[in-house]
Amino acid sequence: MLEQARTAVPEAKGPVPPNGKKRRGLLVGIVGGFLTAGAVVLALNGGVPFIKKGSTLSLVAPAEITDASRTLDPEKSEQLASAAKKCSIPQVAVWKTPGASGGAIRIHSGSYTSPVFTLTDAPQRVAIPFPAPYPSGQGVISVESVGGAADGAVISVSPAWHINSLPGSASLDVVWAPKDPC
Repeated sequence: MLEQARTAVPEAKGPVPPNGKKRRGLLVGIVGGFLTAGAVVLALNGGVPFIKKGSTLSLVAPAEITDASRTLDPEKSEQLASAAKKCSIPQVAVWKTPGASGGAIRIHSGSYTSPVFTLTDAPQRVAIPFPAPYPSGQGVISVESVGGAADGAVISVSPAWHINSLPGSASLDVVWAPKDPC
């Protein structure tokens, strides 16, 4: 009978919270803190870290189409300016870093080849067509030096593309958000 009494009385290890509510609340607080901290880090870093993003092209503003069309290949400028009026042509700016010798470059975007631009200290806005069909949202642009090496070239995609020395050509993957930009 003594044995029955021992087995019938549970050993007390301390007060047990009703239904484990304190433990569950602590767990929810910890998980919530980690999720909040992660969201803050993502917001400050501009997106998911460790995922390589392409450089982004920006569109020519409708009010700047006429000026931008002057930078296009004269044989194709009318057709491309018409596309720009439909808000479907991007632009970049080109310049050289201070102290660099500069040089002349040409931009290739898909099958399009720009006129030659001499790199200067002041940015020059250059209109180019999308390098691939607009709905694809991605493509490749290339920069080629003309008449020798081009040093210190900067191309204003986002983030800016810095080319310290360009003895021939260099390519860059670019992206854009295929949506109605106007």
